[in-house]
Amino acid sequence: MRRAVPTILSVTVLLCGLAAAAGPTAAGEPQTVRRPAPNGSAPITVMDRPPPTGDMACRTPAEIVAATGDRDVRRLSGALSDPALCLGIVRVDGTAGPWSLLVVANRARSGPRWVLPHDDEQSAFEGGVEAVRRYGGVLVAVESGETRLWRGVDPNRVFGSGACGRGRADPAYTAAVLAHLDRRFPIVALHSNERRGGTISMARPYRGAEAFRAATDASRPAGAPRRDDDTMIILAGRSPPTEGAARASIAWFTGRGVNVLYETVQPGRSDCSLSNHAVLTGLPRTITVEVAHGDTASVRALVDLVMQAVGISPH
Repeated sequence: MRRAVPTILSVTVLLCGLAAAAGPTAAGEPQTVRRPAPNGSAPITVMDRPPPTGDMACRTPAEIVAATGDRDVRRLSGALSDPALCLGIVRVDGTAGPWSLLVVANRARSGPRWVLPHDDEQSAFEGGVEAVRRYGGVLVAVESGETRLWRGVDPNRVFGSGACGRGRADPAYTAAVLAHLDRRFPIVALHSNERRGGTISMARPYRGAEAFRAATDASRPAGAPRRDDDTMIILAGRSPPTEGAARASIAWFTGRGVNVLYETVQPGRSDCSLSNHAVLTGLPRTITVEVAHGDTASVRALVDLVMQAVGISPH
C-alpha cells in the first residue's frame, strides 16, 4: 500500500505563476484552479491560501520544472524521482512579497527539517537532496530564480515576527518554512557560498560569533570535509561557548577535524537568521552546514557528521 504524505506538508500548494488566474471564491475558502499537467498526467491544483486540511499532492520533477523552470530540479531529476520522495511547491503571501518554496518530503521516513534559503547555492541543494533521501525528513528550498536574494531580500534574514537587524521578519514565510515541525529531529540549514556576497569565514567571524578551529591531530578519513576557512559547522545558543552543552558540542566537532563557528544569541538582538530565530523561540536544535561553492563532497561529509552527532543513522 502506498504510504500517505505526512501532514507536515499541509500548506499552500501550487505551481508558480498560476494562482493569479483563479476566480473569486467565498471568504475563507481556498482559491483553486486546475491546469493540465505535462504529458497528460493528473491536473495541478493551485491554491492562494492554505487548505484547512489534507496532504500535499505529489508532483514529478518534470511537472515542477515545467511550471517553475527550476534548473536544479532538472539537473537532479533522477535523484528526485526516488519513489520515497514527494515533491511540491508552496506559495506564501508574506510581508516581504510572494514566496515560492520547493518542498521535498521523504514519505518513508521522518527526520530533520533541511532548509536551503539561497537558490544560487547548487552544492547545498545537491547535498540536501541526498540528505533527505538518506536520513528522511523534509527539505524546504527557497525558489528565487537561481539568485541569492528574493526581490532584494535575503531569505535567511526574515525569520521571526518583528523588527530585527536592518529590516523586519516575515511571519508567514517563517511559519511556512517551519510548518508542522517534528520536534524529535534537528533543523539543518545548508549553505554553499561563493566569495561574492554571502561568504562566511573562519578567519573573519561575524559579530557575536567565535571561531574554533579543527584539532590538527584529528584523524582524516577518506571523504572527510575540507579543513579550510570556508568549511565549517555553525552552532548557536544562549550560553557562551565555554559552558556546558555548547562547549561539549564544539569539542565533538573540532575533535573530528571540523571547524566550528559558535554564535551566542542574545534576546532582543536577533538578526532574523534561522539559527537566531530557533534559539530565541525554543525550536529544536539548529545546525548550519557551511562550505564553499562547488564543494558538494564537504556538504555530504558534514551532513554525515551532524547526523552522527545527533544519533540519526542513514537509511
